[in-house]
Amino acid sequence: MVKNERLKALLSAGYFPEELPPPFTTVDFAKYRKSIGAAWARLENYPNYPKTSPERFSIPKASDWRRELAIVNPIAQYHVAKLISDDWQQINKHLSSCSFGVEHISIKSGETRAVPSPDFRLVSLRHSEISAIHNHALVADISRFYGTLYTHAIPWALHKKVWAKDNLNTAAYEASLGARLDKAVRKGQDNQTIGIPVGPDTSRIIAEIVAVAIDARVQEQLNLAADSIVRNVDDWYIGFDNAGLAEEAIAVLSASARDYELEVHPEKTKVVNAFSEVQPVWPTAMRQITISSDLLNQTKTIDHFFAQAFYYASIYKEQNVLRFAVSLLRSVDILMVNWHQFETYLLKIARSNATTIPMVVHLFALYDSKNFPVKKDRVAKLIKDVIARSGPSAAHYEIAWTLFLAKMLRITLPVDWVQPVTRLESSICALILLDMREMGLIDGEFDVSLWTQAMTVEGLNSNMWLVAYEADLKGWLKPQVAGFSRAHPYFAVLRERNVSFYDKERELKNVRRSKPKKPSDAFLRHVAALQSIEPDELDAEELLNDWVNFAHYYQGH
Repeated sequence: MVKNERLKALLSAGYFPEELPPPFTTVDFAKYRKSIGAAWARLENYPNYPKTSPERFSIPKASDWRRELAIVNPIAQYHVAKLISDDWQQINKHLSSCSFGVEHISIKSGETRAVPSPDFRLVSLRHSEISAIHNHALVADISRFYGTLYTHAIPWALHKKVWAKDNLNTAAYEASLGARLDKAVRKGQDNQTIGIPVGPDTSRIIAEIVAVAIDARVQEQLNLAADSIVRNVDDWYIGFDNAGLAEEAIAVLSASARDYELEVHPEKTKVVNAFSEVQPVWPTAMRQITISSDLLNQTKTIDHFFAQAFYYASIYKEQNVLRFAVSLLRSVDILMVNWHQFETYLLKIARSNATTIPMVVHLFALYDSKNFPVKKDRVAKLIKDVIARSGPSAAHYEIAWTLFLAKMLRITLPVDWVQPVTRLESSICALILLDMREMGLIDGEFDVSLWTQAMTVEGLNSNMWLVAYEADLKGWLKPQVAGFSRAHPYFAVLRERNVSFYDKERELKNVRRSKPKKPSDAFLRHVAALQSIEPDELDAEELLNDWVNFAHYYQGH
């Protein structure tokens, strides 16, 4: 893949976090990348482009904690992606130098994401293989890896820490890829040096750069066999023949992480007996529960399925049982006579576990399109309650997806229900709400002053850049000063090309998918090597059936 194609992939399928509702898109930005880059390069004082702030988008996890994703300003994200695309050969050489990663990171085109997610089937297989040849294993991860990653550690990892410190402030250092990446990342987060944005695929690559450097430090001291260790992003799994060696390795891994200003998570770092590392039974048990297509039996099997889902969720609280359970429903054909019963469970599960809301939205949209009798008053009550509960804590994910549910089902909301949304510094929630207003789905007028205040030249560099730009582009809000986006030298280039980051026509992809995604190339290569055959000789269909449970188990973590 050439530089320009790598850049296209990173900007079209690796920019916005994948957790956003469907209307949010960067396809236009990627489409005009060459002309945008050329126009920016002609600006006065370039490449000293302005520092910007990202928007924070809070999402729930399986347990009672949350993660903040970043929606990076396009000025900053373009330059980070451009550096990685242009210097991929150097980065790739570093990533190949000493990596225990479960699979080699690559940039792909035509995929859902530019950098594919780890294949958890391969992670599971590698854990099992290590447990088969060792009595004990060290399980460890980095505490808040992305959130605490020191940006200056990027040049340390790429060029060695000693060299970076000895050459600091020299022309050689400033010209190095690590220093340029460090600066580009900081420019996208108001020059902050602590943390990298969670969401863009470029951050996944940067995190891997640092993780590989930690791998190298660990290997220097422990000299581990390749079949005794595996790392999945920031999770290490290392096999040892006795517990004492494993305990000693904790100090080595901790020191290696600290060398890059990172800390091993004390609560998640432990030495385990190999025999204790077994896969949980609930994924297999849930998959074996079949919801019947028979009129007489479907009611009973629906009850049984959800009863078991809630039962396992109550036992395995740290694992996302309910999310897995809802994913299984994509291949089920519910009879119209049983819709009310099924709908009741969907509403209950959405209230119980916020991570299930997008899949619940998909199912409601699917059955509504088939003219099933969706009780929109009950769905509206869910939307009202989610907004009321999530507004004060700025739980953006829940609000955005339930507003999108209202948009999909054409449910009109009373204006007082959405008042909490108007107090949020969230372009994601704001744009969906403004879209609904344009569609006539909000009964009454709501306060937009918080968002219009951001509609200035300075606001386009702020965390509210997306609503400031997009609401002006679409004419959804009236700025205090007309033409402000054309007065911003960088965003004017986007306006000239009518680049949009919100496509109101984009809805949901077909969710009738009964099988998980195909095994990764790395997984196929690994299994083929075990069998001494070529990867294309494997039966991928059979592998899907064998390993599906592992994928869903790890996705729940």
